Amino acid sequence: MKGRTSMKARLGVATAIVVGGGAIGVAAVATGSHNTSTNAQSSAYGYTLNFHHTMSEGAALSTALQQWSHSHQKAMTTLAQMKPMRTFAQTTLHHTTFAAQRGIVLIANKQFLLVQSAKNPSGTLHLWWLQPGTTAFANVSGNATGLVALTGSNNAALQAMRHNNMAPAQAAVAGSMAAARRMAAPVTKTTTITVQTGNTTITITITRSTARVNASSPSVPATPSVPATPSVPASATPSGTPMATTQPVFTTVNGVVKGDMVFVVGERVHGQLVAKLVLFAAPTTTVTPTPSPSVSTSATPTTSTTPTTAPTTTAPTVAPSGGPTHF
Repeated sequence: MKGRTSMKARLGVATAIVVGGGAIGVAAVATGSHNTSTNAQSSAYGYTLNFHHTMSEGAALSTALQQWSHSHQKAMTTLAQMKPMRTFAQTTLHHTTFAAQRGIVLIANKQFLLVQSAKNPSGTLHLWWLQPGTTAFANVSGNATGLVALTGSNNAALQAMRHNNMAPAQAAVAGSMAAARRMAAPVTKTTTITVQTGNTTITITITRSTARVNASSPSVPATPSVPATPSVPASATPSGTPMATTQPVFTTVNGVVKGDMVFVVGERVHGQLVAKLVLFAAPTTTVTPTPSPSVSTSATPTTSTTPTTAPTTTAPTVAPSGGPTHF
C-alpha cells in the first residue's frame, strides 16, 4: 500500500486573506464537496491568532452551520471562537441537539466516519453518518482560522502555519502524538468494534488491510400503535445503512482518510449523530503499513528487515466485541 499523501500535496495554490479580529488567516481549497475558490500563501510568517474561545458551544455550532452556506470563512471564525472542547460535546438549542467532536479518523466509509478522541483510560469513540450532497467537507491544512477551529488551539494553528509543524495539532485532537500515531497506524491484530447508533448496531472488523462493516437492526414486534422504526425527518436520515461491505482500511471519502485529524459538527437525531460539517487536516508524517515479510525458498531462510518507518502499535482501545457500545 502506498503511503499517505503529504500535507502540501493536499493544499493547492494559495492566497493570503484577512479575517476578523485583525488575524491573518489562510483559506485552503477543500478536496471535498464545497466549492470555495480561495487559497493561501505558503510563506507562513506574520501570523497573529487572537481568538479568545469565549462563544458557547450551542451558539457557535448553530451559527456556524447557518453561516457555512454563504461564507465558509465566517463559519470557521465562529468555530474558532467557541470555548475549548477537547473530545465530544452535545448541547440542545431551540429544540435541536447539536453535537461536535475533535479526534482522529479510524475508518472512513462512504456512509459514515468512525472518529476517536482522546480520553483516559480509553478513547471516546463515535460514529457519524454522512449525507451525500449535504455533509460539507473542508481541508483546512493551510487555513490558520480553520486550524484553530479544528484544534481549538491558537498555538497549534500557529505552529502548523509558521513552521509546518502539525505535531501540536495532532496532540490537541488525539491527546498526544503517540495516541495519534496509534490511531493512524494499521492494526497489528484483527480488531472488532461494535457501535450502537439509533436502532442499528454497526459492527466493524478491522484487519491490517481491510475493514468489514455489518449492520443489524433489532426485531421489533409489529404493533399498530408502535411503529417498528422511529419516524426520522428526511433531511436528517442517513443515506442508507450498510448491510455487509468490505473496504480497504485506508479508503478515502471526500478527501478524508484514516489517520486524519477532524472536527465534526452536526446534530443528534433519534440517537444517530448526523454530520453536517467536517473540517479535516492530514498529518505531516506518512504512515506506511509494514510489508509482509519476504520468504526465501532456499534451505537457509532469509531474515527480512522491517522498515524503521513502520510504526509498531497496538490496536486502538475499543469497545469489547462481546457487546455493543452506546453513543
